[in-house]
Parts: sequence; structure tokens; C-alpha cells
Amino acid sequence: MTALVDVEEPLALFAEGITGRYYHIKAVGEYSGNRMVFDPARGALTGDALLLPETFEMDDPACYRVLALEQLSIVEFGTLKFSMAEARLRIPALEPPGEPPITDRASDLERFFNHVSRPHLLSRLFALCERVRLNAQVRDQYPGIRRHQDALHAVLRQSAPRGDTSSVAAILDGLGYRVLGGRNAALESHPLAGALLELMLGVARLDADVFDSARAAHACYRLCMASAATAEAGAVLEEDLDDAASWLQRDVRLEDWEEGLKQMNGLILAAETAEGEEAVAADVEGLSDGDIRPADVDLRALSNERDVLARRLDMERATIRDAVGRPRPDARSYRYDEWDYLNRSYRTRWCRLFEERLAPDTQQDLDALRHVIRRHRRAVQSQLEHIKPQGYQRVTRVADGDELDFNAVIEARGDIRAGLTPDERVYSRRERVHRDVCAAFLVDLSASTDDPVDPPEAVAAGAVEELANLRDPYEFPVAHDEPAEEPRRIIDVQRESMLVMSAALEQLADSYGIYGFSGYGRECVEFFVAKEPDEPFTRGTLSAIAGMKPKRSTRMGPAIRHATSKLLRSGHALKVLIILSDGFPQDSDYGPERGDHEYGVQDTAKALREAEEKGVETFCVTVDRSGHDYLKRMCPNARYMVIEETRDLPGALSKVYEALTG
Repeated sequence: MTALVDVEEPLALFAEGITGRYYHIKAVGEYSGNRMVFDPARGALTGDALLLPETFEMDDPACYRVLALEQLSIVEFGTLKFSMAEARLRIPALEPPGEPPITDRASDLERFFNHVSRPHLLSRLFALCERVRLNAQVRDQYPGIRRHQDALHAVLRQSAPRGDTSSVAAILDGLGYRVLGGRNAALESHPLAGALLELMLGVARLDADVFDSARAAHACYRLCMASAATAEAGAVLEEDLDDAASWLQRDVRLEDWEEGLKQMNGLILAAETAEGEEAVAADVEGLSDGDIRPADVDLRALSNERDVLARRLDMERATIRDAVGRPRPDARSYRYDEWDYLNRSYRTRWCRLFEERLAPDTQQDLDALRHVIRRHRRAVQSQLEHIKPQGYQRVTRVADGDELDFNAVIEARGDIRAGLTPDERVYSRRERVHRDVCAAFLVDLSASTDDPVDPPEAVAAGAVEELANLRDPYEFPVAHDEPAEEPRRIIDVQRESMLVMSAALEQLADSYGIYGFSGYGRECVEFFVAKEPDEPFTRGTLSAIAGMKPKRSTRMGPAIRHATSKLLRSGHALKVLIILSDGFPQDSDYGPERGDHEYGVQDTAKALREAEEKGVETFCVTVDRSGHDYLKRMCPNARYMVIEETRDLPGALSKVYEALTG
């Protein structure tokens, strides 16, 4: 037996090599939608994920490569390129007297199925024909996969129904068995089954495309409807109309709609800037000389069309998310172990972590953030300035150099007189000193960071006595028209601290990265990248740090392990990890019982010890005034600091950094 978690990482590389884009590798049990239908034994493909069985009854891990390749072939060999416009030209029999009504948001594959009175039957026939075609393409383009595919299909045949001739549904089951390489002489000798099989095998040509599969499926449908089993033909797998290929085609279509919306916005902007009849239309991306120019555009009609398309796009995106689950096309996912202190063992590859870039905050006032940097940078820089290398330093006790090291010479002479072998390293030389430091700042972005820095205090007991009559409304303070200033939150201080540290470290020339983490549940640990160590600090970095916002829970263990892996890959001599948090680690399933924080504390402590053992210097800084209770058990060698006053955070960070790297 082979487990998916054991081959996830190489399988993700394999899928990326085949398609040129990244796919999350997930078990079928992680499917979070509620409408898409697929065979759990074979898996499915969504817009950003490859769903595969959690385990497979084969010892050869190549079985997962075959399953992945069969799903990826949907994209590679053109299943999603099916369009009704082309189908009408290639399949004349598709012109019915009237097309059954179907929503405008349906995919072209759904439209094709709904051209007939029993769309579920046509959907099943098309899936069989397309599987025959794709298998032929895969075996031709990837000949090294053939023996592994044969072994895989042999295992799948063991649980596949062999079919009989009692009904169309049974015949289709038998044809599915035949597509997997099985043989059923009685079924193949049946007139209807034999005719269907001949049509299906006809698309196993290397020059066949998705429209050939559609034409063969339509011909098979007509044979089924003409058979004696017509009455029950439509009852075949009613749920197949929500198959993965249809949803995938709808997902791909979103890109076309987004591009159309972008062009409309550009055209509207150009039309709004045109002044009078003498205005010259500006160049708009996507327009050629023969296209409509901005001066000829009905601005109101185009704006209405743009608004309609935007609403359709939002509705379709929400529908697809509901059907196939939340997409993460811009993220990469990783698996990490988790320490179960109750059983004194690791839960292997227990947590899934998604890494993605922090979305810049375009609404944030960057000038205000720059003012924060100017206000605090001098104090932080003065704290860090004396750990900066002073160019050249003289190194003593070396084998060769430009001067004698007199202390070493005297010791060598003493050794000779004592009859000992002297140390021959009696020279000194000047060497340039380099700092080889890489630091990672890991910022807690849990929902609790939305709390104010200074919570409003309860009304003092004597405050009420200032009012002459509690029942007299005129005795109460008069409300001011000006809105009260929003209180500073913990996240604001954390964000500003990262900005000030960034400005100081830029002057120090140390390599550093800034990350945030949050998430909800072991299958959704979120790791956000504001700046990688090898990236310069730019306006985009400033906007990314400004985009740090309170999110969800605090599962520290996987985030620490991921940041540690990044530091280890950096190749620097001194590696430092500083975690900035406002409380203890907690999550919805961080332990056997919700509300029991000991499990999370123990896993985080284990992750910090793992980092220390790998040569990473760790330190935890918290603004939780009760942090001493758990930090002294969580952090090795008392590597932690509790900040009583949040306003002191930037200065405290600089002291921590100096202690770790000075």
C-alpha cells in the first residue's frame, strides 16, 4: 500500500513539470465543495488542486503518477477546449428543433449535454469516449508510463463492475470495465454493447480531439435511445452532470471574463478622458486599428455592460467556490509533522501549510507609515550601529601574515625551552570582517491582534458623583460631532515595528525576511510572505507590510517549522528566527479538546527545539502580559521577552536582535 502523504512533494513537482503550473496535491477526503461529482478511486482535477485517493492498494508509488497524469491529461490534451460553436460545425446532428433552457453560466460541456432529452446519459457516454481518447494520448506521449498504467488499471478492475446486458446502465458499467483493459466476451458480443464499443474505440486515434469524442458520444447516445432499454436509459448516473470537467471548464472561463472586464475598464477610462469632438482616442490594451475607439463608445451603455459582467463574474466565482472549494491559485502548499505530547510521538505530515504573498494594502496611507519609520529609525539604528563590522580587523595566531604576533612568538619560545613542539602559527594579518546573518521575523496575524493596545478602562467609581442628577439628561456630557479617533491596535504596533526594523536592517545590510501566519485547522495553516531575504526593500514591500491584518487562529508549530526550513535554505552562517505574538498558540483542532492550550504549547516548544538543534537561534517576543506562564515552558533557554508596554516593542526588538547577532 502507498500513502499519498509520502509522495505529495515529488508528485507536486511532477504535475508542475507536466503542465507548467503548480497544483496542490490533496486527498479526496480534503474536498471541501458540495456539488462536484467524481470517482474517488481515480480522483479529480480542480482549478488549483489535484484530488487523489489517500491510500492506494499498490506498493509502487508510480501508481500516483499515473493517476495524476490521467487527470492532468484533461488540460494537456484539450478536453477543456470544447466549445459549442465548434461542436455545431463538427457535429451536424447537434441541431435540434429547440435547445432545452439552461442558465447562461453553464459550461459549454453542460450545454452540449443539455442538447438532448437525457443529458445524464450523454454525459456518461462522453466521459467513456474521452477516457479512451486520453488514455491513447497519454500512452503515446509518455511511453514510460505504460507498464505502470497497466498495473494500475489491473487494480482498478478488481473493484469495477463487469457489467451485463440487462440494461443500458449495466452495459455502460461493462464498457467502463473494458476501458480499464478488462474483457467480457458476452457483453462485447451483444449488438448494442458491441456497436457502442466500436464507436468508443474509434477515438483512440492520435489525431482525435475532444470534438471527435463528442461526436462518438452523440452517436452512442442515439444508439442507446433507439434500443429497447430507452425507458430506463435516462436513469444512468443522474449526478454525472456535475462532473469535474464541467466545473473545471467553468473555472477556466473565469479568466476570459476577467480579461474582458479589464479591457472594458480600460476602454471606459480612455473614453472618460476624451474631451469633445477633437479628442484623440488613447491606446487601449487589446484594441487594434479596426476596433472601436473610445470616442465612438456609448459610455453609459458600456458602463452598464461592465457592471453586469462584474456581477456575473462575482456570482460565478462564488458558485464555483461553493462547488469545488476555496481556490488558492497563487499559493504553494507544504506538509509538516506535529508533535503529540500525549502519545509522545509525531503525527506525520499532519498539517498542511499554504504559503502565499501578502496582498498589498492599497488603502493604507503609506506616508503615515513612512512617518513612523522616520520617528523610530534613529533610536533603533543607534542600538544596532555598534554591531556593524568595522571594515578590517587584525586576526592573530595564523600560519602566515604581514606581521609577527609577538604574544605567539613568546609562547613558542617558551615551548621550545620546555622541550615541547611549538605552535607555528606566529603571524597576524588584517582581514575584512563580514556579517553573515539571515533573520526571519514571524508575525502573529491572529484575530486577537485586532484588540486595542490600551483597552478602555471601566468608569471610575467617583466619576458618577460628578453628575448632579443621574436622571437628568442635560447633566450628561454632550456628545461631540467629531468622530472619536480609532484606538491603536496590537496589529498596528506589530506592523510599525516591522517597518522600523526593516529600515534599520537595510542600513546594517543583514539579510532578513518578514512573514505572517494565521489559519484555521490543521489543513489550512496560512503563511504570508511580505519580504524574502534575497529581496530588496521597495515600495511593494512597504505596501505588503501595510497589508498585515488580523485573520484567524494561531497554529505556531507549522509556521515555525516552515520559517526554519527557509532559514536553512538561505545558506548563511548565523540564522535567527524571531516570533512576534500577542498570546499563546491556539487553533480549532490544536489538541484533543478545544480550549486545552497545553497541546499547542507543547507542539510549539518542540518546533522551537527542532530549530535550535538545526542551528537556528530562536526568540519569542509577546505583548501578552500573562505570557510568563507558558513562555517559560515553551521557549528553550529562556529565549523569550514579555513586553509590558506595547509602545516599547520597536526598541525591544532591536535589543533582542543585538543580543542574538551582536
